[in-house]
Amino acid sequence: MSRAAASDAPRWTRSRPWTRSRRPRARASPVARAAREGATIFGFGSAGIDYVAELDGEGFVVPDGKHRASTMTVCGGGNCANALTAASRLGARCFVGSEVGDDAHGETIARELEGDGVDCRFLTTRPGTSGFTYVLVSRGENGDRRRTCVHTPGRSTEATTLAAAAMTSERAKEIMREVDPDVVYFDGRLTERAIVLAREAKTRGARTRVLVEAERLRDGLDELVGLADVVVTSKTYPMERFPECASLADAMMRVMTELCDDETRVIVTTLGARGSVALVREDVAGVEDRAATGARLEDVFTRLETLAYAGKTNDDVPAPSASAIAFVATDSTSERRAAMRVIFAPAMTLTDEEIVDTTGAGDAFIGTLAVAAGMEGFVENLGETMRLGSYVAAQKCRGVGARSALPRAEDIPSELTEKAEIAIGPTSVSSRRTALAFVIFGGFATMFADYSSEAATNTDVAKELNDLFNRAMQAPTYEESEKAWTRAIEIAPRGSPARSAALSNRGTLRLQYSEWEGAVQDLQESVDDDGDRPDALALNNLGNALGALGRWDEAMSAYLEASRNEDMREIALANYALAAFQIERADLAMRTLRKVLRRDPEFLDGRAALSAFLWAEGDFDEAEAQWTFLCKSGRGFGAKRSAEDVRDDGAIAYGVELFKQSTNQIVAELDGGVKDAGLDTPCRLYKSTDVVANRWPPRATAALDAFLRVRRDGQALDYDGAVKTYDFNTR
Repeated sequence: MSRAAASDAPRWTRSRPWTRSRRPRARASPVARAAREGATIFGFGSAGIDYVAELDGEGFVVPDGKHRASTMTVCGGGNCANALTAASRLGARCFVGSEVGDDAHGETIARELEGDGVDCRFLTTRPGTSGFTYVLVSRGENGDRRRTCVHTPGRSTEATTLAAAAMTSERAKEIMREVDPDVVYFDGRLTERAIVLAREAKTRGARTRVLVEAERLRDGLDELVGLADVVVTSKTYPMERFPECASLADAMMRVMTELCDDETRVIVTTLGARGSVALVREDVAGVEDRAATGARLEDVFTRLETLAYAGKTNDDVPAPSASAIAFVATDSTSERRAAMRVIFAPAMTLTDEEIVDTTGAGDAFIGTLAVAAGMEGFVENLGETMRLGSYVAAQKCRGVGARSALPRAEDIPSELTEKAEIAIGPTSVSSRRTALAFVIFGGFATMFADYSSEAATNTDVAKELNDLFNRAMQAPTYEESEKAWTRAIEIAPRGSPARSAALSNRGTLRLQYSEWEGAVQDLQESVDDDGDRPDALALNNLGNALGALGRWDEAMSAYLEASRNEDMREIALANYALAAFQIERADLAMRTLRKVLRRDPEFLDGRAALSAFLWAEGDFDEAEAQWTFLCKSGRGFGAKRSAEDVRDDGAIAYGVELFKQSTNQIVAELDGGVKDAGLDTPCRLYKSTDVVANRWPPRATAALDAFLRVRRDGQALDYDGAVKTYDFNTR
């Protein structure tokens, strides 16, 4: 349990607080961290070659005309390959499943993908030609960029019988077992084989999300969409599929309700220069019993777009997304309604001169979503992910071809990486290799959950709240930040998500600065405002503040309530265990930690805590066994030295090594390069209590101190700032 920090899996409405110099530094941004512990993505679809010709002059090609191209660029293309390249540059571990011909193009396709870190072991070479596309780029009369694609499929991709025979359920099982993906992405091509793979991916349950792109009508695509957890469409596909619909909004709803199954929670549609819009299924009790009245979905789209652009303050990044809950008809009679969270994310504004080529912009956006889809909190934080995707897509447009200008993790502005910490998330769905209660990151998305609120129709209030949230998150001092949060609380309507978020953020700020009473008051009020669906992060932070005041029973109740949220479950239960140990309920503490570790054996902080608790309770052999397991765990470290080798360093040599490791750790956390920080094993992270100080309660910290010094007593800094000694000799 952290006295000054909280969960590493916050929701999108919570902000990034500040750290004092003595606190552990915040971890690097998610796109940087993805390289060492992020999503594993298996993409299946097209990989080809693009011939990109930039035409001179204005206008476009005309029949029987002759045209001059100023440049001709030959580069890798194909929706799937482009999206995986974008994801790989953001740090994900990517595998491509496709087929190419045994020609020179096939070799080029593989070479370019491998150069960007995409694993090509499932890229099949068959006799024949590889697919290629002519891309004609020109400037319109009004200065805007236009492009037209002429695609020539590869010979092998047209062999339908061969395509159907090339993927069996056994082969699909082998691929899933070998890759162990967090996300399986399909670009809509090679649908017969894709369906076999998607069915196998669905058997993995929550371990793997299926993301399907619906660009245009294709044979078999309806069935593939029906297997998706997340659907991403072009701006034209919904209306092409349901031409009888009067609006894009209605067509998107038809895709969600008629093509997708009940497990599909998200559909995102890209809108080109406008941005993107999403529908997210919400589980709201009693929705179908509501009167069949409410805003038209198309009107909600329009109002969200207005709100989102009203919040724009910086041309260097896209404006924050806006969202609202809408009760939408699910049948032609409008008698049945479902709750949908609607999200609008504006595109990033570029001048005509900045736009070189829009080819692959949608692929760049999808690649960003794929990285996020493999992380916890994806659905809750979709708005910030869409915003980051808008940025990645915009940067792509600055270069020729689909990949030349794709940004890398280090190229993303800090404003987006800090806010996208929650959008992309800290770890993959399948493994939480993180420490407990790291310093919170968060980001402003939008504060309005229902358009019936007065503030939702007042763009002046919306803009001021937007400015206040941004000002508070960027303020250099505690006083300036608290002032901004206080003003946001004053102007936000009572009971609104905006006010709840501002209260939670001010409470977290006060928690950071040891103002326990004020933190409890703010966080409790935020939880109360949320009603019967309290925010799990606020509950977890409330537990931290209550524990600092010695109100441990109340703190444990808050942690248990927070653990009901799947994304917060492990963190909250681990904090519950730490609190139990603080009040000398060691059996409960160890039982809870073992439960957490069964679910994720490489939850490093939990493993270190269990080692300390076992030592304090006198079970020395088991404590050493748990420590050895910790030292041999994953997270990118090797196991070059045994646990005893690490613990038996000479005092002076160890002191020098610890200082070097600590310095490397700080630098690495800032750069996202923990893997290369010189830390031989994960247990080196815990070579002193510095790594847990101000995060664990004092008794647990003292137990780790006793274990590290091979003693029966340990010391820790108490909440009042005094050093306290805990004697474990009675055990």
